[in-house]
Amino acid sequence: MGCSGTRRLTMLAPAFFVLTIACGNGSAREIVAQEPRVTLQPPPTVSPVEVQLPPGDTLAAARLSGAFRFAASRAMPAVVFITAEQLQPASGRSRGQNPFRFFEQPNRPDNGDRLQVSSGSGFILDSDGHILTNNHVVEDATSLTVLLHDGREYAATVVGGDPNSDVAVIKIMPAAGVVLPVSQLGDADGLQVGDWVLALGNPLGLHFTMTAGIVSAKGRALRIGGGNTNLEAFIQTDAAINPGNSGGPLVDLYGRVVGINTAITGRRFVGYGFAIPIDLAVRVAGDLMRDGVVHRPQLGVNIDDVEAVDAEAYGLNEVRGAEIVSVVADSPAEDAGILIRDVVLALNGDRIDNSTDLIATVAEYRPGQTVTLTIFRDGRMRDIEITLGEFEVKEPEEPRIHLASSKAEDVLGFNVAALDARTARRGGYEQATGVIISDISRISPVARTALQPGLRLLSINRTSVATVDDVEDIADGVVPGDVVSLVVKPPGEPEMVINYRTRQ
Repeated sequence: MGCSGTRRLTMLAPAFFVLTIACGNGSAREIVAQEPRVTLQPPPTVSPVEVQLPPGDTLAAARLSGAFRFAASRAMPAVVFITAEQLQPASGRSRGQNPFRFFEQPNRPDNGDRLQVSSGSGFILDSDGHILTNNHVVEDATSLTVLLHDGREYAATVVGGDPNSDVAVIKIMPAAGVVLPVSQLGDADGLQVGDWVLALGNPLGLHFTMTAGIVSAKGRALRIGGGNTNLEAFIQTDAAINPGNSGGPLVDLYGRVVGINTAITGRRFVGYGFAIPIDLAVRVAGDLMRDGVVHRPQLGVNIDDVEAVDAEAYGLNEVRGAEIVSVVADSPAEDAGILIRDVVLALNGDRIDNSTDLIATVAEYRPGQTVTLTIFRDGRMRDIEITLGEFEVKEPEEPRIHLASSKAEDVLGFNVAALDARTARRGGYEQATGVIISDISRISPVARTALQPGLRLLSINRTSVATVDDVEDIADGVVPGDVVSLVVKPPGEPEMVINYRTRQ
């Protein structure tokens, strides 16, 4: 017939029907066929009661709606809306193509630098004001504002963030005696595919929104960062997740948080999104709140999923496990005798079906603990004990957010901080003495000069400075409109002078 596609049967009258065939070029052909005439009896009279849904179906739907309302009433009060500002130099330092990062609206402050304002969601973790969110929501933020469901608004500081898991903890400081709503945490391990879940957050600027769906899959590895170092075992759901939902809670029908809404594929929801299991998020948050960094256990292997060809090559009787494709030199795995082609089938008795299972299971332990791997090698099973190492811990970034303006910032247009040993080491300074520029007011005239955070400040108006108090004392004598002369020194470079007039 020259066409392929959808066929639609349209009844025209008792004696005719039209078969409509959709063609690949967008056209359609209709074939009208005639049937023998038949005498139809008029339909029986149906009372309105008989066309309503059966009471049982109506009751089931009403009960589900009630469950949604109950979950929302328990979970929504602890959901927060987060606004983050990140200031980038006009030269355009790129933050890269982060598949987690949701839309940012660029503005341009007076100094020509690029001010990015992004938003996301989070939820209150405890009565002290700790809030759990995504790292990509608050990464590089120079200021954070948190809006509560009841309309209260707070400034916030970053406690710590972990790019490998995309989990971050921020903190607000409520006044003494103020009670905060706190999220109830659930158990992501107990979730089953097909369970109802609700995504809460602030998508597309629509504050405090809830969508419903089911758990579509568990243990998804998106390989966001590549390799085997990222902690990924995402919950996949068809509950609508959009830009702005990032960092908000995924909850069960009891209003208990089972995940953190984190990622979508593309720039809008396309039928599925991904959430970090709350069990993993809480472990990461505990490290961040205690130490400011995440202590991550290390096996010292690169792994992959076992596929059918691998199972046949190794003589496995089922297609599962985590295949060892390489072993890191001088690692715990090498010390324990792990070899390439080994297939890990269990860890401390917990079944391992794929590489994601192994990564997520190892993450439940602490560096220094000893675990038993059940592996398949040369046609037989064997147990190997391994003492877990630790991935290199990066020192946390210095806090970049200040909640109160100093005299120096009000008058001079910048803040300073003491140059301690760690800052000196990271900044490339040989000696840990004096002060450095910590941040610059975007609306100050000095922001249009060559002054940058990280420069060592040597003098103001020909007066040497060695402490933060020295700078504050000089600021007390400066009035709006005065000319200020600074001498600063970049690491490993000559001193330079910067002159400007303070804001009038």
